[in-house]
Amino acid sequence: MEVLITALSTALILGLSFGASACMLSCIPTLGMAILTEQGGSHSTMRLAARFNAGRWLGYSILGVVSSAIGASITQGINAQHAGWVFGSLLVFSGLMLWRRASRFSCGKHGKKTDSMFKGSMFGMGLGMSLTPCAPLAAVCASAAASGSIGAGLLLGASFGLGAIIPAQLALGYGLGAAGQQIRTQLSMQAGRLGRIGGSAMILIGVAVMGGMLQL
Repeated sequence: MEVLITALSTALILGLSFGASACMLSCIPTLGMAILTEQGGSHSTMRLAARFNAGRWLGYSILGVVSSAIGASITQGINAQHAGWVFGSLLVFSGLMLWRRASRFSCGKHGKKTDSMFKGSMFGMGLGMSLTPCAPLAAVCASAAASGSIGAGLLLGASFGLGAIIPAQLALGYGLGAAGQQIRTQLSMQAGRLGRIGGSAMILIGVAVMGGMLQL
């Protein structure tokens, strides 16, 4: 039991350090774009970030479970090119949904279906991002594989995921959301255009990720 608690604490610390450094940089051009164009206050941007981060947390938890089930780190079997295609395609889809939603705002319309599709795409984008291999994640998956227990693998993946999403949730969901609110207030008449610019940027980033020209 003490060994498991130590392993879980280590996974959480790894997640926090990863989430506050390299992972944060990867989230800025993806989640950051969506937050800057989100209409509403910090509560709205926190909910949007939570959807994205929930996808990441679920992905890390699943990787921990699979690693413990097969007795080997699943990250070694993930093809970086294939992971890039999955993540990139989800980025493109999210960008298209953001563009579509912004266009409806410009026309004075607000479609619940379009809004729901965009919010759902944020969860999928977070899930896709969790599939991109990184050294800290590989270490956690190796620990899950060595545990030989699916329950332990789930806890390890979930602990790492929790640590990884906390910095992004606070810094981007709240911090960038509050800053973005000031920008949106000043550019309230250009809200639709701001959303289309953000959507276009996400689409371009997604295409670059799919083509292997950019790695997040």
